[in-house]
This record gives sequence, C-alpha cells and structure tokens, in this order.
Amino acid sequence: MSSLSLKDIRKSYGAVEVIKGVNLEIDSKEFVVFVGPSGCGKSTLLRMIAGLEHITGGDLQIGGKRMNDVDPSQRGIAMVFQTYALYPHMTVRENMGFALRFAKVPKDQIEQRVNAAAKILALDPLMNRYPKELSGGQRQ
Repeated sequence: MSSLSLKDIRKSYGAVEVIKGVNLEIDSKEFVVFVGPSGCGKSTLLRMIAGLEHITGGDLQIGGKRMNDVDPSQRGIAMVFQTYALYPHMTVRENMGFALRFAKVPKDQIEQRVNAAAKILALDPLMNRYPKELSGGQRQ
C-alpha cells in the first residue's frame, strides 16, 4: 500500500462547501477509520479519494503522485462500504435490544439500557425506523 496525502481538500456543490479544507497524512500500511455524524462528509471524502467524486480544491497524492485528475481505475485503490449488522425486519430499537433479548435480560432492563444508549448516541428520533428508512451514516 502507498502513502496517502490530503492537502487542503475541498468539495463544493455550487455555492455550498461540504468539505472544507481537509489535511491528512496516512503512511503506508497505516489503518485509518473516519468517524462522524451522518452528513458530515465521510462518504464524500472517501469517494473523492477513490476518484468517484470530483475534487473542487486541494491536492490528493497517493505514493507521492498527484491524483486529482487520474482516472479511478489508475489510482491503484478501491473503496468498499461495510455491511451493516442490522436486521431489516426490526426497528432500530429492536436491533439495539436484540442481543439483550437473546441473553434473556429482563424486558425492563432492556428498555432502560436501549433508551440510555439511544440518548447518548442521539438516536431518539430514529428508534422506530427500520434500516431501509435510515441513511448510510445513520445505519453506522
């Protein structure tokens, strides 16, 4: 694997700037995870690195070579999205409590634990939705 360098990477859709000057150095063989709330630009940034999304400004380098205008097939990288560990026939609430139900935790404790986790993660408005009703970021 080659090193990856992002220098003041920007992405705009018209007048709306959605990626605002990202700077990042990733060394060869280094493992990196992008974490953030839904809609913060994680997927857009990954798509720009993979060449699936046009870079509005800044420089993307892979192995020390500028890749902004290099075809995705010539970059020597790929982008893969994770599979979400959600049961499609269950709501967010049911998915969150599934392992506890399986472990035969009492219903009142399940409800208490699920509600506490939902509050910490700010998932309250999503609790009665099914996975197909969530964005990719919300599924994470």
